[in-house]
Parts: sequence; C-alpha cells; structure tokens
Amino acid sequence: MSITLTIAICTFNREELLKHCIESLIPQLNDSVELLVIDNGTAKVHNLISQYASVKYVSEANTGLSYARNRAIIEANGNWIMYIDDDAKSDKNLVKIALKQCKANNKVFGGVYYPWYHYGEPKWYKQEYGSNAHNFMTTGNLPNDEFLSGGIMCIHKDIFDQIGPFNTELGMSGNKTGYGEESELQERMINNNIPRVYDSSLIIHHVVAPYKLNANWFLKSNKSRGEDMAKYQTGNKLINIVKQLVVGSIVFSKDLIVFTPKLLGKGYYITNWKIDILRKVHKRIGFISQTIRQIL
Repeated sequence: MSITLTIAICTFNREELLKHCIESLIPQLNDSVELLVIDNGTAKVHNLISQYASVKYVSEANTGLSYARNRAIIEANGNWIMYIDDDAKSDKNLVKIALKQCKANNKVFGGVYYPWYHYGEPKWYKQEYGSNAHNFMTTGNLPNDEFLSGGIMCIHKDIFDQIGPFNTELGMSGNKTGYGEESELQERMINNNIPRVYDSSLIIHHVVAPYKLNANWFLKSNKSRGEDMAKYQTGNKLINIVKQLVVGSIVFSKDLIVFTPKLLGKGYYITNWKIDILRKVHKRIGFISQTIRQIL
C-alpha cells in the first residue's frame, strides 16, 4: 500500500518531550502513514528513535527549523507532509482526521493547538496564551488574513514544487528564537491562489514550557515575530514604519483602556495586564527596529 501521509517531527535536543509526541502518534499509524523524525540537534535523540521500529530517523546537519522542514520534503514518502512540533502531543483522532482531509484532496490544511501544562499552570495563565483557536473565525477555507500554525500544518508535496520550500533565513535556529517561516510560505500560497483549510477537529496539545511562564517571554517572542515579519515585508520601508507607529499608538491606547479596568476584578492579574497591553507594541517595535537596520 502506498504512503499517503508522512508525519514529520522536526526536533532539537528534546528527548523527553519528543518521546511523548511519538508515543501519542504510534497507536494511530497504519500502512498509509509513516512517522519521520528530522533530528536538527546533536544526535541526542538517535538512541530514543532506535526504540521505535515504526519511526524513520534522519539527521539534518544545517541548524534551523526551516532546514529541517525542507529536509522532510526530500525524505517523505507520503504525498502529504504533516508537520507537528516536537513538544506537542497528538489528539487520539489526529491521523484519522488528517487522512480525511487528504482524501478530500485539500492540498494545504491545518488545525488547532491547546496548552499542555506538563510543567504546571500558573494561576494567571489564560488558555488563549497557549492556543491558536482564537485566530480563526470558522472551520473551512481561510481568508487571506488568517494563517495556519506551522506546529500543526499539512502540505501536499506538489505545493513545494509550485512555490518553493521554507525560507531558511526565517524561523527557529538552534537556541535562537525566530518566527515567520510558515507565514511567509503561506503568503506565497495566497499569491498563487492556493486554498488553505482550517479544521478545528485536527488537534494537538502544545507544551507550555517553563521559560514561557512569565510576561517577559511574551514580549520578547512578539518582538522576534515583528523582526521576522520585517524581513519579508513589501512596499516602501519608511511608509511601513510610519504605518506601524500610527497603528501601534492606536492599538496601545485602545488596549490600555480595555484591559486596565480588569485589574479591579477577580482572576485578572498584573501579569495579564502587562502581556495584554504590551505584546502587540513589542511586535511593532521588532518590526520597526529590523526595518531601520535594513535601511541603514
């Protein structure tokens, strides 16, 4: 039987979490599905993978998530490649639902992730901080202003032939935080009129890592997102800076008015307030600072 779906897990030195990820997927495998691990670290996970006869292991020497994802395109035997983060657990019906989307011949589709509190849940932590569910209006074809998460996204290999692979200048690289590679890829899909489908029943549970359990991480990560957005921006850079300054000022003022009174109620903490009013600002700070570096 030919392989329909390759599940690709790109990993960087996360043996413990990777083990949870693999073991959530193995019971769902069948003759039409293969499980592929792309090791982008220091081969620490090789001994772990050797315990699973049904898992294919490949090492990618070039450091960077985009390099690992592109290596999966080469190594995959399936027509579709479903990328899943190595620090996530699969819902028990994930593969069945993915195969249903493949059967419907949806060339690009993705799902939702919810928080997995493997390391505990602070009282101030809101589920929306660890989920992308609020990013989508409804299940089905996405409008151009909504984007699938790279941590649970499936792409037919023909799409890469049409628009090219992931941009290796964007995304995580070793211990360096980076974003934007899946958004930039989807921008190319949009420009080529390739439909993207969101399925809310395609579910993973993404770990809330200890280093994410503070407000400063949210601000730092959003600044990095802004920097990566600036790397593939179009149009006049000076005009883009002005737009970000104007829109950012309006958004900040609005959020300040909306969220500050919540401090007087129950279940809303100063950490929530800091995240809610400053993370959008930091994304624009990242965009502007990166654009200025490009101009200079």
